[in-house]
Amino acid sequence: MYFPIGWPKVLKNLGSDTQLIRQIVSNRDKVLFAALTDECLVVWFCKPTVPIVYHKRSAESLQRLGVNVCVEWKPDSSMICISTSEGHLILYNVEAQNEQTAYQQCDPPTASLRRDSAELFVKEVIPSLKVTLFKEILVWDGQITRMCCISGTEILVCTTRAHLLRYRWDGTQNRDYCLDLGRIPFSINQQVSKAEPILEDNTHVNDIEYSPLVCGFGITLNDGRAAYLTAPNLKFDPNAVQGIWAQGIDDATCVRVNHKFRLIAIGRKNSQIDVFTIDEATGGLELSHTMVLSSKDFPGDPGPVKCMRWSGEGRAVAASWERGGVSVWSTFGALLVCSLAWDYGLSQDLARHNPLVVSSMEWATEGYQLWMVKVEEESKSNLIQMDFVKSPLSVNPCMSNQRHLYLQADDKLYVNLEDNLTSQTKLSIIDSSSDAFQENGQEPLEYDSRTKYKEFVDDNECRKQWIVLQLPATYIATNWPLRFSAVDGSGQHVCAAGRAGLAHYSCAARRWKLFGNEAHERDFVVTAGVLWWRDYIVAGCYSVTDGHDEIRLYPRDAKLDNKFAKIVRVQAQVFVLDILDDQLVVFGADALVTIYELNRIDNNGNVEVRCVQAVDISALSHPACVVSASLCRLQDAPPAHARSARTARPPRPTRWWVLPASGLPIINASGKLMMVQREEYDVDEDNNPRQKYKNSGTLHCYGDTISQLNF
Repeated sequence: MYFPIGWPKVLKNLGSDTQLIRQIVSNRDKVLFAALTDECLVVWFCKPTVPIVYHKRSAESLQRLGVNVCVEWKPDSSMICISTSEGHLILYNVEAQNEQTAYQQCDPPTASLRRDSAELFVKEVIPSLKVTLFKEILVWDGQITRMCCISGTEILVCTTRAHLLRYRWDGTQNRDYCLDLGRIPFSINQQVSKAEPILEDNTHVNDIEYSPLVCGFGITLNDGRAAYLTAPNLKFDPNAVQGIWAQGIDDATCVRVNHKFRLIAIGRKNSQIDVFTIDEATGGLELSHTMVLSSKDFPGDPGPVKCMRWSGEGRAVAASWERGGVSVWSTFGALLVCSLAWDYGLSQDLARHNPLVVSSMEWATEGYQLWMVKVEEESKSNLIQMDFVKSPLSVNPCMSNQRHLYLQADDKLYVNLEDNLTSQTKLSIIDSSSDAFQENGQEPLEYDSRTKYKEFVDDNECRKQWIVLQLPATYIATNWPLRFSAVDGSGQHVCAAGRAGLAHYSCAARRWKLFGNEAHERDFVVTAGVLWWRDYIVAGCYSVTDGHDEIRLYPRDAKLDNKFAKIVRVQAQVFVLDILDDQLVVFGADALVTIYELNRIDNNGNVEVRCVQAVDISALSHPACVVSASLCRLQDAPPAHARSARTARPPRPTRWWVLPASGLPIINASGKLMMVQREEYDVDEDNNPRQKYKNSGTLHCYGDTISQLNF
């Protein structure tokens, strides 16, 4: 869940104010932003928001090669590629000047104006970049419509002659792997034997995006059709590439791929966004859901979808329309933000003219900022920046079992303790669709009137007041932005982790606790979220000094120091953490769901961490597509006589309710819920899984060991 906060900021354009910004593109880390105009290239830094490089092409270059059209970063941010209107590619080297920073802070000579607070010192190192021309390439294949970086060595260039050309970053063309739309067979799925290439003239790719996790490209054509290009392997041999049509689409304008959830979002001229998923059985594109404005949100027509961008973790997508307006949607189609419902005053008629027309946009690091190109006039535009707060569940799914409500920003937390909301609640509200029964087997309680409802819930309790916890400047100044956060069951202790290290806060003492030794804070990076177990902070980390992945447990009441921490080395990078009672579930890059048993030995902070089980799910999903991994317990089915007529369901086989010895692993992979059979591993002397043996308590799901449910 994403929510805008504060007023949008307008960034001052460098150079001529009359130039129209064509595109804004961030690098892979979403820290550097390249803003492209017809003549200029400006590179901005994210935090603080300042320009670093301003490069303007000469008049001779503009006349010979044409004006700028598109820009693309190399994954390691060492090069930038610009395409021109005359079918040329211009490659630039981007070098960091390590001996100096781009900006230096100087205090004025007046003593009263000098800084005396640590918060006024910007400790972020703003790199000094140097952009130099590397090579100019003539494509000789019509105009260039779009570029797409597919690896650290190659970039894909789409032209008006229906070709997808692959160029290396050294300027040479990889001719053996260039694609031609006229030779790619297209069908509705991969099982259809009849597949035909595109035979229509003047048909070319209008928009494209690549994702290795979906094993292909999402494309839109200039005639309004949309498709998905895939191949048996990531080499994309031209003889093995196959196209899959997105059925029912004839007015596509743009396409974006969600890597985490393996979704392909297609913007249309009818102002809606159709989101497709890849059917694992047939290989075709199946419509998952549609993002469409209701009459309550906007009764008019905002026009075709202009551009879309998924956030870095894939939990939100921002979209804009040609006639104006910006919206932010959740992954599966809930409208979070829509500027069409904003109040612009009586002087603005949104049906005829929208003051917020966005032609290009890009998310910043961790999704806390949305950079947008706002069109002011026909030949003038501005860069604006909108700040967001988001739910911690977007990056730390283990917080889903917490009853406390809080949001996180890039440098602060907005906390609302549950005790202020439901301290006088006498009975929790039960979803009528669930099977809830009283202990005596009678039918569940129902609320038949508002008067009776007030007997259970005090409406005065619903008044909310946010507590803003500002992260200390001594920590966030060097570890911006905030990445993970967690609150304990009591709501009295909060943990936060930024770029490196971590810190925690006590609501009772109203103070933050930081590492006393800054070297200990800098020597590890939290990679998989944080959570609370009793009075311990549990974090999945990467040790920078030792170069390996590990799980760390820091006692809450002791000093933040590595000598008090329990450190358990793991075999691969940790992606997801969760906990159930004293069982810790860890999912890593080796596709192993490992379950540890935590045992507190004494009151001096000594903890025993023992690996008890592990499950290999490499056959189910790519590790990067696993959204969450958690444990749950099944319960016996209630007796048939206890079911009400309204919630009656046909009896299930008794084998569904065979209980495992402990929690059952539940995996959310790309939005699909998987209940996995548990298997145990013997462990070696390093407490790592070694030899597998089956657990006696096996979950059977209608005869299968794995059940998949879409939600």
